Amino acid sequence: LGFVTSVLGQVPTATQPVAPYDSFGYLIYAQNGSSVQRRVSDVMPGDVIVIHDAKFKGHKGLQSYHQTVGTDAPLYAIIGDYEVKKAKVKVFQANQHVGQQTVESASYRLEDLKSGSVKV
Repeated sequence: LGFVTSVLGQVPTATQPVAPYDSFGYLIYAQNGSSVQRRVSDVMPGDVIVIHDAKFKGHKGLQSYHQTVGTDAPLYAIIGDYEVKKAKVKVFQANQHVGQQTVESASYRLEDLKSGSVKV
């Protein structure tokens, strides 16, 4: 959350989020489990994504994968790229490891979401 608020603080025209930090402006995309609840616009670089208690399960190449995100606390990140064809979002997020304060890049396939929620 600190990473996202500090990035938004660098943009003079951006609206600053307020507690409880469940909204970062207009909701353009919402997905619960495998069903998309809301899609009113394209996901764009610079949008804020919130992933809560999400379980992703799918294939990367020939390998199957399982991934859990935002189980202890919601994951807040800035979208760097979105591939419409694959429904794949590439994000910049705060490093989740203790002791280091860095930014890492990660990607998530929204069509692989099996449970939890994603909001943009």
